[in-house]
Amino acid sequence: MRVLIIIAIIASTLSQVEHYIQTAHQAQELCGTVAVEPDDVVVDNDDEYAERYKELIGEWNLYMASLDGEIQFFDEDSDFSESLVFYSDYTVDLIEYSGGRKTLDMTMDVVYDDIYVSFICDDSSILPSSIAYEEYMILGGIEDGDMTVALLFYDEDDFIEGSYSLFFRKA
Repeated sequence: MRVLIIIAIIASTLSQVEHYIQTAHQAQELCGTVAVEPDDVVVDNDDEYAERYKELIGEWNLYMASLDGEIQFFDEDSDFSESLVFYSDYTVDLIEYSGGRKTLDMTMDVVYDDIYVSFICDDSSILPSSIAYEEYMILGGIEDGDMTVALLFYDEDDFIEGSYSLFFRKA
């Protein structure tokens, strides 16, 4: 009986390690697919952050996404559209349309943690049950009116369950 209990504990531990390794590989793949220039992200003081944040203010429209390794393009004729509207009070509206209907309109606080700018959606009424929260992380700087956003999905244990790369263009 003790042997069975020990085997069960080892199997459980190996399963958790496998999940951790899988999550680490997903994060590594995400970092490998999106070029991040640290000089574009690191901000030495709050004044510099405020100056860089000014570039974000306004409306941004999704034009391309890498979803599970597949590239999708979006334009005004697409069935789905997503916009981010950044405001001077460090908030952002996430607005989604599907089939011509507004399916999401959510306001979130934009935060800066000495490495990157992000905002978090943790509204359990709109997220799948396996996802505790989504983090939208702005990668790099704004290049020619384009912005890259990593969308990371986390479970209740703060493990990354998956990720997408989203590409926005300033309206």
